[in-house]
Amino acid sequence: MRIQHQTISVVLLLLSVLATMSPARPVVGEASVTIFGQVPKEIAEKARADAAVAFRGELQIWLREEMRIDIDTANTVKRFALKKLADRCLESAEAKTVTKGRVWTLSLVVSEGAAKDALSAHNDHFDSQASSHFQSARGNDLNEALPGAVSALCAAMAKIEPARGGGGGVNVEDIRANVQILFDKMAVKPAETVVEGRQGSLPTRFPTARYTIDGNPLTDFHVTAFVQNGRELARTATDSRGELPLKNIKVPFVHNGSMLTVSPDARVYMKSDEFIRYKDLGIRFKGQELAFIYKVPTLTYTLEYRASLKDKSDKSLAIPHDFSADAHVRKYLKDFCGLVPAPSGKAADLAVRITAEISTVSHDDTEEDGVIMSASADFRGGGIERSGRRVFEKRYNYGTDIQKGAYFWEASGAIRDLIAATLSKD
Repeated sequence: MRIQHQTISVVLLLLSVLATMSPARPVVGEASVTIFGQVPKEIAEKARADAAVAFRGELQIWLREEMRIDIDTANTVKRFALKKLADRCLESAEAKTVTKGRVWTLSLVVSEGAAKDALSAHNDHFDSQASSHFQSARGNDLNEALPGAVSALCAAMAKIEPARGGGGGVNVEDIRANVQILFDKMAVKPAETVVEGRQGSLPTRFPTARYTIDGNPLTDFHVTAFVQNGRELARTATDSRGELPLKNIKVPFVHNGSMLTVSPDARVYMKSDEFIRYKDLGIRFKGQELAFIYKVPTLTYTLEYRASLKDKSDKSLAIPHDFSADAHVRKYLKDFCGLVPAPSGKAADLAVRITAEISTVSHDDTEEDGVIMSASADFRGGGIERSGRRVFEKRYNYGTDIQKGAYFWEASGAIRDLIAATLSKD
């Protein structure tokens, strides 16, 4: 029995030694392209951007498997934090390239030690930010205390560390409780629930919403306005009287009765390009999120739609009827833009012109055939003059049959994106 016990002890010791001797695991983001000859600058730059995106995903896996840190990227704050950490890691990345046959691969490699150093520096930075902002939130002026408290909470939650313990620094729950107290002292008084006007113009009737904190006007409080389909419409902030300048937001192309949602946005405190939900910071709203209804006319239109081949003699790329016919464009104009065809014999509110020209091109450097759609959209009438362009290309390896059905399905989506982007212009 004693010999067996000693054997088990030796085995456990060997396993422990092997664990400590396990090779370090770098974080690697890769992107590959099929290329013939030297890699052009624009392809190399795109590959680096693709590799950086891939690196972010690999970093998330490395954090989970090596550091036991799970990041919920559905949370806008945590998604921002992962991006910032990835950017910091990539500052020390080693770019490696290898060519196998005609496949050129770019790898952005960050050693395990460099990744751990970047993680430590990331947490030290945001911990310092949280402490600094939290100190600035202790004044009696609540208009000054709120930005400091929210900034402190954003910084504290941007740290990337295990769910329990190991963090040090400021206490997130203490900061969150402080922010919640300030939000509980906030009040919002909307004086109207209807936004009325013509699409593409400033509203003729608009709601007013006044934010106060502890009875005083809440100034420079940032919100983002969303239309019913979730599209971001505008960003704004309360003025010196605590009022939202909703009169300055043009009426979008929506159906009568569509909703406009105005939601507090914490992105300014994180210097983020994307909307940051207070819900993801753990803050509960008590009336701070507002909803309004659009009262708009139903605009009519005439449509000139043309889809054609640049090279009429190209028999290999016949445009299918579902794409050449205008039904898919009319459906989008009705379902998502609230526009209807003008009755016969009556003047239309808008003249709409959509063109799509299809062509092919050979890319000898990558040995690919490209199918390109060059599309344009033009909307005129009733004081509206908006136009836009879009180029959509899909590539296929030499000798590969072009999947026309799939291509034109994606091309029709590109036309819808073009219409939405054109109508969203000021």
